[in-house]
Amino acid sequence: MTTLNLRSTELEALADALLAIAATLDNQSISRTTAWNTLPTFTDASSLLLSITQLHRHNAVLTDTVHRISSAARVLSSTATTVRVLESYLATVERATDQSPMATAVLHQIAGLGDLLDFMCAREIAALCTQIATPPLRELKDFGDLPATAIHEFNLMNAPPHIQGFVADNPDITLLEIGDGTLVTAIGDIDAADTVATLVAGVGSSDPAQWQGNLDRVRTLHQSTGAAAVMWLGYTAPASIPLAVSDRTAVTGSQDLRAFQETLAHRQPEQRRVVVGYSYGSVVVGNGASASTATSTPGFDAVVLVGSPGAGVGHASDIAGEVYAVTGSRDPIGLAATDFGGIHGADPSSARFGATVWESTAGHSDYWEDPTFLDRLAEVMKR
Repeated sequence: MTTLNLRSTELEALADALLAIAATLDNQSISRTTAWNTLPTFTDASSLLLSITQLHRHNAVLTDTVHRISSAARVLSSTATTVRVLESYLATVERATDQSPMATAVLHQIAGLGDLLDFMCAREIAALCTQIATPPLRELKDFGDLPATAIHEFNLMNAPPHIQGFVADNPDITLLEIGDGTLVTAIGDIDAADTVATLVAGVGSSDPAQWQGNLDRVRTLHQSTGAAAVMWLGYTAPASIPLAVSDRTAVTGSQDLRAFQETLAHRQPEQRRVVVGYSYGSVVVGNGASASTATSTPGFDAVVLVGSPGAGVGHASDIAGEVYAVTGSRDPIGLAATDFGGIHGADPSSARFGATVWESTAGHSDYWEDPTFLDRLAEVMKR
Protein backbone atom coordinates (compact mmCIF):
# COMPACT_ATOMS: atom_id res chain seq x y z
CA MET A 1 0.00 0.00 0.00
CA THR A 2 1.37 3.40 -1.01
CA THR A 3 1.38 6.08 1.70
CA LEU A 4 2.29 9.76 1.80
CA ASN A 5 4.78 11.23 4.24
CA LEU A 6 2.27 13.97 5.01
CA ARG A 7 -1.30 13.53 6.28
CA SER A 8 -3.86 16.25 5.75
CA THR A 9 -5.51 15.80 9.17
CA GLU A 10 -2.18 16.09 11.00
CA LEU A 11 -1.20 19.19 9.02
CA GLU A 12 -4.55 20.83 9.73
CA ALA A 13 -4.28 20.05 13.44
CA LEU A 14 -0.77 21.52 13.56
CA ALA A 15 -1.89 24.61 11.65
CA ASP A 16 -4.77 25.12 14.10
CA ALA A 17 -2.40 24.73 17.06
CA LEU A 18 0.01 27.32 15.62
CA LEU A 19 -2.83 29.75 14.97
CA ALA A 20 -3.99 29.35 18.57
CA ILE A 21 -0.47 30.07 19.84
CA ALA A 22 -0.21 33.08 17.54
CA ALA A 23 -3.57 34.40 18.78
CA THR A 24 -2.48 34.06 22.42
CA LEU A 25 0.79 35.87 21.81
CA ASP A 26 -0.96 38.56 19.79
CA ASN A 27 -3.45 39.19 22.61
CA GLN A 28 -0.56 39.46 25.07
CA SER A 29 1.17 41.93 22.78
CA ILE A 30 -1.97 44.05 22.43
CA SER A 31 -2.57 44.05 26.19
CA ARG A 32 0.97 45.19 26.90
CA THR A 33 0.85 47.90 24.28
CA THR A 34 -2.46 49.20 25.65
CA ALA A 35 -1.11 49.28 29.21
CA TRP A 36 2.11 51.01 28.22
CA ASN A 37 0.25 53.64 26.23
CA THR A 38 -1.65 54.71 29.38
CA LEU A 39 1.53 55.51 31.33
CA PRO A 40 2.20 58.97 29.77
CA THR A 41 -1.10 60.17 31.31
CA PHE A 42 0.56 60.06 34.72
CA THR A 43 3.75 61.92 33.84
CA ASP A 44 5.62 63.31 30.87
CA ALA A 45 9.05 62.59 32.34
CA SER A 46 11.52 62.02 29.53
CA SER A 47 13.00 58.98 31.27
CA LEU A 48 9.57 57.31 31.36
CA LEU A 49 8.84 58.17 27.73
CA LEU A 50 12.23 56.72 26.70
CA SER A 51 11.49 53.53 28.67
CA ILE A 52 8.11 53.17 26.97
CA THR A 53 9.77 53.54 23.56
CA GLN A 54 12.21 50.77 24.45
CA LEU A 55 9.36 48.52 25.61
CA HIS A 56 7.59 48.98 22.29
CA ARG A 57 10.76 48.04 20.43
CA HIS A 58 11.07 44.82 22.43
CA ASN A 59 7.40 44.10 21.84
CA ALA A 60 7.97 44.42 18.09
CA VAL A 61 10.00 41.19 18.29
CA LEU A 62 6.94 39.43 19.68
CA THR A 63 4.80 40.94 16.94
CA ASP A 64 7.23 39.63 14.33
CA THR A 65 7.13 36.19 15.94
CA VAL A 66 3.34 36.21 15.77
CA HIS A 67 3.54 37.05 12.07
CA ARG A 68 5.97 34.20 11.38
CA ILE A 69 3.91 31.66 13.32
CA SER A 70 0.76 32.74 11.48
CA SER A 71 2.57 32.48 8.13
CA ALA A 72 3.82 28.98 9.00
CA ALA A 73 0.25 27.99 9.90
CA ARG A 74 -0.96 29.24 6.52
CA VAL A 75 1.74 27.21 4.75
CA LEU A 76 0.67 24.09 6.64
CA SER A 77 -2.99 24.74 5.93
CA SER A 78 -2.32 25.26 2.22
CA THR A 79 -0.20 22.11 2.13
CA ALA A 80 -2.96 20.17 3.87
CA THR A 81 -5.41 21.18 1.14
CA THR A 82 -3.09 19.83 -1.55
CA VAL A 83 -2.35 16.67 0.42
CA ARG A 84 -6.07 16.04 0.75
CA VAL A 85 -6.34 16.06 -3.04
CA LEU A 86 -3.42 13.63 -3.34
CA GLU A 87 -5.00 11.37 -0.72
CA SER A 88 -8.21 11.20 -2.71
CA TYR A 89 -6.29 10.37 -5.89
CA LEU A 90 -4.28 7.76 -4.02
CA ALA A 91 -7.40 5.99 -2.77
CA THR A 92 -8.94 6.02 -6.25
CA VAL A 93 -5.85 4.73 -8.05
CA GLU A 94 -5.10 2.00 -5.51
CA ARG A 95 -8.52 0.50 -6.20
CA ALA A 96 -7.53 0.19 -9.86
CA THR A 97 -4.07 -1.36 -9.44
CA ASP A 98 -5.34 -4.88 -10.14
CA GLN A 99 -7.06 -3.81 -13.37
CA SER A 100 -4.45 -1.49 -14.90
CA PRO A 101 -0.64 -1.71 -14.96
CA MET A 102 -0.61 2.06 -15.50
CA ALA A 103 -2.06 2.49 -12.02
CA THR A 104 1.26 1.46 -10.44
CA ALA A 105 3.10 4.15 -12.40
CA VAL A 106 0.52 6.72 -11.31
CA LEU A 107 0.97 5.64 -7.68
CA HIS A 108 4.70 6.32 -7.98
CA GLN A 109 3.94 9.76 -9.38
CA ILE A 110 1.57 10.56 -6.53
CA ALA A 111 4.17 9.39 -4.00
CA GLY A 112 6.77 11.57 -5.71
CA LEU A 113 4.47 14.59 -5.52
CA GLY A 114 3.89 13.86 -1.83
CA ASP A 115 7.64 13.76 -1.15
CA LEU A 116 8.13 16.98 -3.10
CA LEU A 117 5.32 18.69 -1.20
CA ASP A 118 6.90 17.66 2.10
CA PHE A 119 10.28 19.01 0.98
CA MET A 120 8.91 22.35 -0.29
CA CYS A 121 6.75 22.84 2.81
CA ALA A 122 9.81 22.33 5.03
CA ARG A 123 11.85 24.80 2.92
CA GLU A 124 9.14 27.43 3.19
CA ILE A 125 8.79 27.09 6.95
CA ALA A 126 12.59 27.08 7.42
CA ALA A 127 12.80 30.33 5.47
CA LEU A 128 10.08 31.85 7.68
CA CYS A 129 11.83 30.79 10.88
CA THR A 130 15.37 31.81 9.94
CA GLN A 131 14.64 34.78 7.64
CA ILE A 132 17.38 33.43 5.37
CA ALA A 133 16.47 33.23 1.70
CA THR A 134 16.44 29.64 0.50
CA PRO A 135 18.87 28.96 -2.38
CA PRO A 136 17.42 28.10 -5.79
CA LEU A 137 16.98 24.43 -6.67
CA ARG A 138 19.16 23.82 -9.73
CA GLU A 139 21.55 20.93 -9.12
CA LEU A 140 21.00 17.46 -7.70
CA LYS A 141 22.85 18.40 -4.51
CA ASP A 142 20.36 21.20 -3.81
CA PHE A 143 17.61 18.64 -3.15
CA GLY A 144 19.40 16.83 -0.34
CA ASP A 145 18.08 13.29 0.12
CA LEU A 146 14.78 13.93 -1.67
CA PRO A 147 13.90 10.85 -3.79
CA ALA A 148 14.67 11.14 -7.49
CA THR A 149 10.99 10.69 -8.34
CA ALA A 150 10.16 13.85 -6.39
CA ILE A 151 13.06 15.77 -7.95
CA HIS A 152 11.70 14.76 -11.35
CA GLU A 153 8.27 16.19 -10.51
CA PHE A 154 9.79 19.51 -9.44
CA ASN A 155 11.97 19.79 -12.53
CA LEU A 156 9.14 18.78 -14.85
CA MET A 157 6.86 21.47 -13.43
CA ASN A 158 9.56 24.10 -13.93
CA ALA A 159 10.95 22.87 -17.26
CA PRO A 160 10.60 24.87 -20.48
CA PRO A 161 8.23 23.47 -23.13
CA HIS A 162 10.92 21.76 -25.22
CA ILE A 163 12.12 19.75 -22.20
CA GLN A 164 8.56 18.87 -21.21
CA GLY A 165 8.04 17.65 -24.77
CA PHE A 166 11.23 15.59 -24.54
CA VAL A 167 9.93 13.92 -21.38
CA ALA A 168 6.57 13.26 -23.01
CA ASP A 169 8.39 11.46 -25.84
CA ASN A 170 10.51 9.52 -23.32
CA PRO A 171 8.30 8.78 -20.29
CA ASP A 172 10.86 6.38 -18.80
CA ILE A 173 13.32 9.15 -17.92
CA THR A 174 13.83 10.97 -14.64
CA LEU A 175 14.78 14.66 -14.77
CA LEU A 176 17.61 15.24 -12.31
CA GLU A 177 18.84 18.67 -13.41
CA ILE A 178 17.73 21.28 -15.91
CA GLY A 179 19.59 24.47 -16.66
CA ASP A 180 20.42 27.03 -19.26
CA GLY A 181 21.52 24.73 -22.09
CA THR A 182 22.17 21.79 -19.76
CA LEU A 183 20.21 18.65 -18.99
CA VAL A 184 20.77 15.64 -16.72
CA THR A 185 18.36 12.71 -16.90
CA ALA A 186 18.35 9.11 -15.77
CA ILE A 187 16.82 5.84 -16.89
CA GLY A 188 16.41 3.44 -14.00
CA ASP A 189 16.20 4.14 -10.27
CA ILE A 190 19.34 5.97 -9.12
CA ASP A 191 18.21 5.58 -5.51
CA ALA A 192 17.81 1.79 -5.57
CA ALA A 193 20.26 0.53 -8.22
CA ASP A 194 23.45 -1.27 -7.19
CA THR A 195 25.35 0.67 -9.86
CA VAL A 196 24.87 4.06 -11.49
CA ALA A 197 26.54 4.61 -14.86
CA THR A 198 26.99 8.23 -15.98
CA LEU A 199 27.47 8.83 -19.72
CA VAL A 200 29.18 12.06 -20.76
CA ALA A 201 28.88 12.74 -24.48
CA GLY A 202 30.97 14.99 -26.66
CA VAL A 203 30.78 17.38 -29.60
CA GLY A 204 27.31 18.70 -30.33
CA SER A 205 25.68 16.95 -27.38
CA SER A 206 24.32 20.20 -25.91
CA ASP A 207 22.17 20.68 -29.02
CA PRO A 208 18.60 19.55 -28.20
CA ALA A 209 18.50 17.94 -31.63
CA GLN A 210 21.17 15.51 -30.38
CA TRP A 211 19.51 14.66 -27.07
CA GLN A 212 17.46 11.76 -28.37
CA GLY A 213 20.47 10.00 -29.88
CA ASN A 214 22.42 10.29 -26.64
CA LEU A 215 19.43 9.20 -24.60
CA ASP A 216 19.07 6.12 -26.80
CA ARG A 217 22.67 5.24 -25.91
CA VAL A 218 21.88 5.70 -22.23
CA ARG A 219 18.81 3.49 -22.60
CA THR A 220 20.98 0.83 -24.27
CA LEU A 221 23.47 1.17 -21.42
CA HIS A 222 20.69 0.62 -18.87
CA GLN A 223 19.11 -2.31 -20.68
CA SER A 224 22.44 -4.03 -21.38
CA THR A 225 24.01 -3.69 -17.95
CA GLY A 226 21.14 -3.40 -15.48
CA ALA A 227 22.68 -0.26 -14.02
CA ALA A 228 20.72 2.95 -13.59
CA ALA A 229 22.09 5.08 -16.42
CA VAL A 230 22.49 8.86 -16.44
CA MET A 231 22.71 11.12 -19.47
CA TRP A 232 24.93 13.88 -18.11
CA LEU A 233 24.77 16.93 -20.35
CA GLY A 234 25.71 19.26 -17.53
CA TYR A 235 28.25 21.26 -19.50
CA THR A 236 28.30 23.28 -22.71
CA ALA A 237 29.81 20.86 -25.21
CA PRO A 238 31.72 22.16 -28.24
CA ALA A 239 29.31 22.69 -31.11
CA SER A 240 31.76 21.49 -33.76
CA ILE A 241 34.98 19.50 -34.16
CA PRO A 242 37.19 22.61 -34.68
CA LEU A 243 35.95 23.99 -31.36
CA ALA A 244 36.81 20.68 -29.68
CA VAL A 245 40.51 21.45 -30.12
CA SER A 246 40.23 23.54 -26.96
CA ASP A 247 39.88 21.84 -23.58
CA ARG A 248 38.36 24.91 -21.93
CA THR A 249 34.79 23.61 -21.81
CA ALA A 250 36.03 20.19 -20.70
CA VAL A 251 37.98 21.62 -17.77
CA THR A 252 35.07 23.81 -16.72
CA GLY A 253 32.55 21.02 -17.18
CA SER A 254 34.70 18.55 -15.26
CA GLN A 255 34.11 20.52 -12.06
CA ASP A 256 30.35 20.19 -12.46
CA LEU A 257 30.69 16.49 -13.30
CA ARG A 258 32.77 15.92 -10.19
CA ALA A 259 30.15 17.72 -8.06
CA PHE A 260 27.41 15.56 -9.58
CA GLN A 261 29.30 12.32 -8.89
CA GLU A 262 30.02 13.45 -5.34
CA THR A 263 26.30 14.03 -4.85
CA LEU A 264 25.51 10.52 -6.07
CA ALA A 265 28.05 9.18 -3.59
CA HIS A 266 26.50 11.19 -0.77
CA ARG A 267 22.99 9.99 -1.59
CA GLN A 268 23.90 6.28 -1.82
CA PRO A 269 27.42 5.62 -0.45
CA GLU A 270 27.24 1.85 -1.09
CA GLN A 271 26.52 2.17 -4.81
CA ARG A 272 29.13 1.54 -7.47
CA ARG A 273 29.60 4.57 -9.74
CA VAL A 274 30.96 4.16 -13.26
CA VAL A 275 31.55 7.13 -15.57
CA VAL A 276 31.66 6.59 -19.32
CA GLY A 277 33.31 9.34 -21.37
CA TYR A 278 32.39 9.18 -25.04
CA SER A 279 34.45 11.09 -27.62
CA TYR A 280 35.15 14.63 -26.32
CA GLY A 281 33.19 13.62 -23.23
CA SER A 282 36.22 11.53 -22.25
CA VAL A 283 38.22 14.76 -21.92
CA VAL A 284 35.60 15.98 -19.43
CA VAL A 285 35.68 12.67 -17.56
CA GLY A 286 39.47 12.47 -17.46
CA ASN A 287 39.74 15.94 -15.98
CA GLY A 288 36.91 15.28 -13.53
CA ALA A 289 38.39 11.99 -12.33
CA SER A 290 41.95 13.30 -12.25
CA ALA A 291 43.68 11.78 -9.24
CA SER A 292 45.07 15.21 -8.27
CA THR A 293 41.53 16.53 -7.73
CA ALA A 294 39.49 13.38 -7.11
CA THR A 295 41.66 11.52 -4.59
CA SER A 296 39.05 11.89 -1.86
CA THR A 297 36.11 11.75 -4.28
CA PRO A 298 34.10 8.52 -4.11
CA GLY A 299 32.26 9.35 -7.33
CA PHE A 300 34.60 7.56 -9.76
CA ASP A 301 34.88 3.87 -8.96
CA ALA A 302 35.60 3.16 -12.61
CA VAL A 303 36.11 5.22 -15.75
CA VAL A 304 35.53 3.98 -19.30
CA LEU A 305 37.00 6.08 -22.13
CA VAL A 306 35.22 5.36 -25.42
CA GLY A 307 36.42 6.68 -28.79
CA SER A 308 38.64 9.12 -26.93
CA PRO A 309 40.86 11.86 -28.42
CA GLY A 310 42.70 11.93 -25.09
CA ALA A 311 41.59 12.26 -21.49
CA GLY A 312 43.46 15.39 -20.44
CA VAL A 313 45.96 13.33 -18.41
CA GLY A 314 49.20 11.59 -19.28
CA HIS A 315 48.63 8.15 -17.78
CA ALA A 316 45.86 5.98 -16.36
CA SER A 317 47.44 6.33 -12.92
CA ASP A 318 46.52 10.01 -13.07
CA ILE A 319 42.84 8.99 -12.92
CA ALA A 320 41.13 7.91 -9.72
CA GLY A 321 39.55 4.46 -9.91
CA GLU A 322 39.72 1.66 -12.49
CA VAL A 323 40.39 2.83 -16.05
CA TYR A 324 39.20 1.11 -19.24
CA ALA A 325 39.63 2.35 -22.81
CA VAL A 326 38.42 1.37 -26.26
CA THR A 327 38.97 2.91 -29.67
CA GLY A 328 37.68 0.94 -32.63
CA SER A 329 39.96 0.19 -35.54
CA ARG A 330 37.48 1.98 -37.83
CA ASP A 331 37.14 5.01 -35.57
CA PRO A 332 38.95 8.00 -37.13
CA ILE A 333 39.30 9.64 -33.72
CA GLY A 334 42.25 7.29 -33.24
CA LEU A 335 44.21 9.75 -35.38
CA ALA A 336 43.78 12.52 -32.79
CA ALA A 337 46.34 11.09 -30.37
CA THR A 338 49.36 8.79 -30.30
CA ASP A 339 51.14 6.73 -27.67
CA PHE A 340 53.19 9.79 -26.80
CA GLY A 341 50.60 12.54 -26.79
CA GLY A 342 48.04 14.58 -28.67
CA ILE A 343 45.87 17.66 -28.34
CA HIS A 344 44.19 16.25 -25.24
CA GLY A 345 46.92 13.91 -24.08
CA ALA A 346 48.10 10.43 -24.97
CA ASP A 347 45.82 7.92 -26.66
CA PRO A 348 44.00 6.14 -23.79
CA SER A 349 43.85 2.91 -25.81
CA SER A 350 47.62 2.81 -26.27
CA ALA A 351 49.69 0.39 -24.20
CA ARG A 352 51.76 3.22 -22.73
CA PHE A 353 48.69 4.91 -21.23
CA GLY A 354 48.18 2.03 -18.80
CA ALA A 355 44.43 1.47 -19.03
CA THR A 356 42.74 -1.90 -19.48
CA VAL A 357 42.25 -1.83 -23.25
CA TRP A 358 39.37 -3.48 -25.10
CA GLU A 359 39.84 -4.47 -28.71
CA SER A 360 37.16 -3.28 -31.14
CA THR A 361 36.51 -2.89 -34.86
CA ALA A 362 33.82 -0.24 -34.29
CA GLY A 363 33.50 3.06 -36.07
CA HIS A 364 32.95 6.20 -34.00
CA SER A 365 29.17 5.77 -33.78
CA ASP A 366 29.08 1.97 -33.67
CA TYR A 367 30.08 1.13 -30.11
CA TRP A 368 26.52 1.09 -28.80
CA GLU A 369 25.50 -1.57 -31.33
CA ASP A 370 28.47 -3.81 -30.50
CA PRO A 371 27.37 -6.72 -28.23
CA THR A 372 30.95 -7.40 -27.11
CA PHE A 373 31.43 -3.79 -26.02
CA LEU A 374 28.14 -3.84 -24.12
CA ASP A 375 29.04 -7.13 -22.43
CA ARG A 376 32.31 -5.64 -21.24
CA LEU A 377 30.49 -2.61 -19.89
CA ALA A 378 28.15 -4.95 -18.02
CA GLU A 379 31.15 -6.66 -16.41
CA VAL A 380 32.53 -3.31 -15.25
CA MET A 381 29.19 -2.37 -13.72
CA LYS A 382 29.13 -5.53 -11.58
CA ARG A 383 32.67 -5.53 -10.21
